[in-house]
This record gives sequence, structure tokens and C-alpha cells, in this order.
Amino acid sequence: DAAMYGEPLPTKAVKQMPRLDRHGIPVLDDVLPKNGSRVRWGICGPGRIAGDFAVALHALGADVAAVAAGTLPGSLDRARDFARRFKVRTAYGSYEELATDPGVDVVYIATTNQLHYANARLMLSHGKHVLVEKPATIGVAQFEDLMRLSREKGLLLVTNFWTRWFPAVKWAENVVQSGMLGQVVHVSGDMAFQVMRQAPARDRFLRADLGGGAMLDMGVYLVQFAAMFLEGDLSVGPKGYGNFTVKASGTARAGVDMETAFLMTNGRAGASFGTSLDRASDFTLKVYCQHGVALINAPANCPSAASYLKYADAAEGESPVPCCAQPLLGSVDFSRPLPPRPGGFPEVAYPNGMGFVYVAAAVEACLYSPGCAELEELSLEQQLGVVRVTADVLGELGLYEDSEGM
Repeated sequence: DAAMYGEPLPTKAVKQMPRLDRHGIPVLDDVLPKNGSRVRWGICGPGRIAGDFAVALHALGADVAAVAAGTLPGSLDRARDFARRFKVRTAYGSYEELATDPGVDVVYIATTNQLHYANARLMLSHGKHVLVEKPATIGVAQFEDLMRLSREKGLLLVTNFWTRWFPAVKWAENVVQSGMLGQVVHVSGDMAFQVMRQAPARDRFLRADLGGGAMLDMGVYLVQFAAMFLEGDLSVGPKGYGNFTVKASGTARAGVDMETAFLMTNGRAGASFGTSLDRASDFTLKVYCQHGVALINAPANCPSAASYLKYADAAEGESPVPCCAQPLLGSVDFSRPLPPRPGGFPEVAYPNGMGFVYVAAAVEACLYSPGCAELEELSLEQQLGVVRVTADVLGELGLYEDSEGM
């Protein structure tokens, strides 16, 4: 669509933009069963992010069947309170009850990081499809085990890099993959925020026993951007992530990284990323190509806008272009507002939380489509590659070395 991209894209642009209704909600009419039935969602862990996800499910018209709490005192009361506030039919006081509920088809896992592996394994073992919050696991062997189990049982396993399904991200990906800006040379991004430390012993970001630290919270987003834009498949090669070399440095406190910088190179292209719990950040992502730059606006992990700058290709000129004078041929901006939040629910807890409709719709569409074993935007092998790179970065920092598969 020339109006969307500023010019017709070559056929290499392969990511289909989501069909949205007039409210910005993904349309599933073409894949929904004719009898009108929907897959039934369960929610594992009634925290703040799970509340936003539940609201997005309701906006999508999904069937929100059950919620479970299970690791802290008063689990049943917490689950019942969540069910009341977010209009969920059934509340459970244990994860096992959710896993064995025959009225649940797919489970969204939103517990703290150190529980993701065990929760995902429990749900897969009982025949549930799984959408698990990032990081899916801390150790590589853990994710390999989940992959094996999901394939054995024919179940969907998706790490919730919801970023991949935002229209602005798909638009930017199409621009870059089309080649209109030339080959990718470098990707850069920074995601950071200051963690409040009035009660550090209770803050999950600052506790290694809860899977805390900047890398496991925001750094994983940056790794998945590298997987998206850098040439080469993160799932292959001697170390499991292509021919990339990964170098990292940073500072740690009480077993978690507070400031991390890491580089990825493969001989043709590279990336430089930063993440921190000690400072602010612009939360943008830039993809530098031979004669253009694609920008994913803040917050780049859940954006509503993107753009690109296109410069004259010096390779087509008769002589080298002088420094700082490569002519700008044009720029294009793209934006898609998020769907409105439906009434009758608590206020949003996370920025752009209504963006969960995009990944939820993708999961449902796959489950309604015969033969769909993985989501097109994020294969199991690529998810494993992200886990491996993240583990390598943490390993260079001397963190989480006791985790299985590090």
C-alpha cells in the first residue's frame, strides 16, 4: 500500500498487517468457528499485568474462563478478587486446579520470572496451550524442555513478546525487510527506568530469587529486536544463535544487573543495546540501513508509531557523497492508535496495555487454524535463540549461573 509506506513496497515485504475494526480491535471473523465458539482463556497469576491482559481479552470478545493464584498466602481470596474486578468466571487458589480445568484451552502465564518455567511446564503437561510472559525461562535447558514438551503434545508455546504484533512494529519490519533502505548495518536501542527503592526486599526487579534485573525485564526485548532485524537466524550456529558474537558489561547489585550494555555482531551487521534499573531512557529503537533509518517510537516495546528516513543511495552516484551531505529523499510516519479501554474495569497498570489485543488475537487465530503449530512472527527456534543470547549476556556478568541450562 503506497499510501502506508510512501511508495509501493517490493514483494519482499512479508508481514501481513492486522485487520482492525473501526475501534482498532483485530478482526477474527475469517477464522472463527462457524458455531461462534471461542477458545477459553485461563490466567495464571493475578498481578497487575494480568489485569491489563484480561481487559484486552474482553475488548477482543474472548472467553475469559478462569484465573488462579498459588504461591502467596490468601491465594484463593486474591484470585476471587481478581475475578470480580476483571469479570472472570472462575477463581482458583492453586495453579494445579487451573491446569486440570477441562474448561480452559489456553493459559496466559503472568507470575514472577522465576516461576515461568514451572508454570508453563505444568500447563503444557495438562494439555493447555501457553502464552508465557517474558522471559519464558532463565535457563536455556528449561526452554528446550518446554519446546520438546509442546511439540510432543502438539501445543502452542509462545513467549509474550507482544511487541511483534503491534501494527507499528510490523510496518517498520516491512520497511526494513523490503530493502527500500538497503541492507541492515546496525540496530541500536535502550530501555531503562529508575526502580523505586523504598522497600527493595519486596521489589521483584531487585531480587534474584524472583528473577529480577534489567536484562530479564527489558534486555530481552532488545534481544528479540536483534532477532527481528539482523540478518541471520538466531537459532543456528555453534552456540545456538547464528554466527553472532555477544559481548556484555555492566554493574550488579545483590545478584541482579542494574546497568547492562551488550553488543552483537555477525561479521555483516551488529547491534548495540543498553538496559538499566538506575536511570531513565528514551525507549526508542533504531535500525540503521545503508541509505536509511527506521525508527520505532517510544515505548518501542509497545509502540503506536514508527517512521523512516530515506537517503540517496551513494552506491548509485558517480562519486562518493561528502561527509554529512547524503541527500534526504524523504520521510514517512506511521501511527495506529491503540484500541480504547472498555469501561467497567480498573485503570490501566502498564503503558499501552490495550496492545495485548494484538498478541491475543494472533494466538486465537492460530488455534482456529488447522495445522498452525507456531506463530509466524515468532518461531520456537527464534524464542530459544533469544533465551540463549540473554543467558550468554547474564553469564558474562556472572549472574544466574546456578540456573539450569545457563
